[in-house]
Amino acid sequence: MSGEDFTGPDLGLIANNYPEFYELAKKYDEDGYAILDLDISTNFNVSIIEDIKNIITKSTFKKNPEIYHYNESPRIVEAWKQSMHIKDLALNLDILNVLTVLYGKKPLPFSTINFVRGTEQPLHSDYIHFGSLPEFYLAGAWVALEDISKDCGPLSIVKGSHKTPIISFQDLGFEELPTTTKKIKEYYTRYEDWLSGYIKDNNLEIETPLLKAGQVLIWSANLFHGAQKINNPKLTRYSQVTHYHFDGCEKFYNPNFSNRKHNKFAERDVLSSIIS
Repeated sequence: MSGEDFTGPDLGLIANNYPEFYELAKKYDEDGYAILDLDISTNFNVSIIEDIKNIITKSTFKKNPEIYHYNESPRIVEAWKQSMHIKDLALNLDILNVLTVLYGKKPLPFSTINFVRGTEQPLHSDYIHFGSLPEFYLAGAWVALEDISKDCGPLSIVKGSHKTPIISFQDLGFEELPTTTKKIKEYYTRYEDWLSGYIKDNNLEIETPLLKAGQVLIWSANLFHGAQKINNPKLTRYSQVTHYHFDGCEKFYNPNFSNRKHNKFAERDVLSSIIS
């Protein structure tokens, strides 16, 4: 791969070679996300939901650190190792084919998170968590496993925010890398507050698309997204997000523990985590 950062789909190439994807690619380039229907059955979605219900009955299931939980509902990670259905969704050909066209590279699924209810997580960018060199070779795919209600804490996105420059902890005044969970939480809270102000100051548009079961929202690396407050705590929001890097990158890194200004990167061994 060349050293050029990903700045958007090659619309000319897509128009000539994949005209059926052109409108989707144009929206992805302009807005930072696109929604499409997946060719998956209701029974398949139900199977994932049942798998998640079974997984969370075990005290050993893996979840995100508590600092990234904003209510009592767990964010279940790496469940693809325990569920063939979750793994199959991460490897869904419709998603892989779209990402291949958009990025011109082979997508590498490396992380899954499954949700039972809305997270209520403030708006953020995945690029504060996952980085690549060249930059921005990262995408997320959020699949609704049931119809999403406006009262269940639905996913929101900030239209066009993927074009915002990379923001790091150093940009917010933290020169020292975090060494404790408490420090990470302090830095991350500052980041969330800064992002909220940035969105207001720049009059960025927040959208809350209500996906139907079997639809996927694919977003570009730096797109701001989060979850609305849950208005009805009885409602579930079964869904799955898979994160994808792309083949040929020089390295993958954890931005939380890196300093781009000083060219110091906390490398991740993403290749050993690839879902295959």
